[in-house]
Amino acid sequence: MKAGVPRRQDGFTLVELLASLTILGLISLMIVAGLGGRGAAWSRIDRDTAGGEAVEAAQARLADYVRRAAPVTLYSRPPRPDFDGQATSLFFLSPPAPGRGPGPLRRRRLSVDARGDLVLESVSDVAVDRKRFTDREVLLSGVQSLDLAYYGATDGGRPAWRPQWSRQITTPQLIRIRLTLPEGDRRRWPDLLVHPAADIDTECLLSPETGGCRGR
Repeated sequence: MKAGVPRRQDGFTLVELLASLTILGLISLMIVAGLGGRGAAWSRIDRDTAGGEAVEAAQARLADYVRRAAPVTLYSRPPRPDFDGQATSLFFLSPPAPGRGPGPLRRRRLSVDARGDLVLESVSDVAVDRKRFTDREVLLSGVQSLDLAYYGATDGGRPAWRPQWSRQITTPQLIRIRLTLPEGDRRRWPDLLVHPAADIDTECLLSPETGGCRGR
C-alpha cells in the first residue's frame, strides 16, 4: 500500500444506515397500502358477485313459479281463470315447489312487504282457510318497490301492456316483473318477462246450466 493513501473503511456510516431504514419504511408503507386497497377491491367484487347471484336466483325461482301458473277456471259468469294481477301484487295458482313431490295446487301471492322483502306467500288450494297463507318465502331483500305489467288482449281489443289483469277470460300472454332497488344499490334487476306455459284449463268441461266445470 502506498504511503499517504488512506485505507477505505468497510461498512456503512450512520447517515447511510438511517437513509436505508427510511427507504425501507417507505417501501413497507406502500406495500401495506397496496395490499389494503387490493383487499377492499376484492371485498367490493365479492359483494357485487353475491348480490348478482342473489338476483339471478330470485329471478330463476320466480320465473319457474309464474311460468307454471295453472289457469284454473272459476265458477263464475262468464267463466274465467283464477288469476288476479295488480300493479304491485300478483295472485295465481301453481303446482308445489320442485322437490316437494306431488300435491294439490298452491294459491300464491307475490308482493313486497313493509320491510322491503320480495315475498311469495302460499297456501294449499284444499286448505280449510284458503285466504290464510301458511308458507312465506323471501325471494330477495332490500327492495324499494314492485312494478308488474301484463301483456295481452282484453275485450276483443289489440294486445297491449296493461298495469292490471283482473277478471279477464284468459290469462295474460306475458307478465313483466320489474323491481326498483334503493339508490346506490349495486345490484341490478333486469326486467323479468315470463310467459305462462298454459292458458287453457284442460280439466274444465263447461256446463251451460251452471256456468261452471263438470266433473271437477
